[in-house]
Amino acid sequence: MDVKMYNNSFVLSPEKALFWIETKMLIISDAHLTKESHFRKNGIAVPTGILQNDLIRISKLIQHFNPKVVLFLGDMFHSEANEGLNEFLTWREIHSTLDIQLVVGNHDILHRDWYQTANIKLIPDEITIDNIILSHDKLSVIPDGKINFFGHLHPAIRLHGIAKQSLQLPCFYCDKQHMILPAFGKFTGFKTITVKKNVVVFAIGDNQIFKVN
Repeated sequence: MDVKMYNNSFVLSPEKALFWIETKMLIISDAHLTKESHFRKNGIAVPTGILQNDLIRISKLIQHFNPKVVLFLGDMFHSEANEGLNEFLTWREIHSTLDIQLVVGNHDILHRDWYQTANIKLIPDEITIDNIILSHDKLSVIPDGKINFFGHLHPAIRLHGIAKQSLQLPCFYCDKQHMILPAFGKFTGFKTITVKKNVVVFAIGDNQIFKVN
């Protein structure tokens, strides 16, 4: 779905990513790559193949949009080093010429040398491009005329039907000064967001994006 914000054009993908047309930047938030390996390392049995599936999804987005930059808005990886990192490095070799950048999130705690090995540029706080401020968490102060794109919250909206039925769907959540991106990773939870006045929500379901309000 195409949206226009602050004189910039964006494509909202049902794969829970965003493409910024003017900058040719693919933006992904809260991928939490290798999370299942982290759980298994700590003795918790979870299915295999989750990381592989997420990397395939990223590859398809790269093939589709042909970005100059892939920017991760925090929590690219889930926690400390585990066996899943080797699988990521194999994937990185396939996309070795791609500029990958990471706005450091609270889960991005790997040793800084490893990010250098993986050829990932770290951005400690936030990055401002044109009138867009990109960060992992919501900024406390946003200058007039700018908008803050961030993740961290794993936003979702709950839709209610007849007979007290309800459905929770991940979403993009937009107001005058904020765009909250959905969590990209398949192995993540959601946080239901209260829809306030003058807010636009784009829900994701059945491989489609639809405007809720």
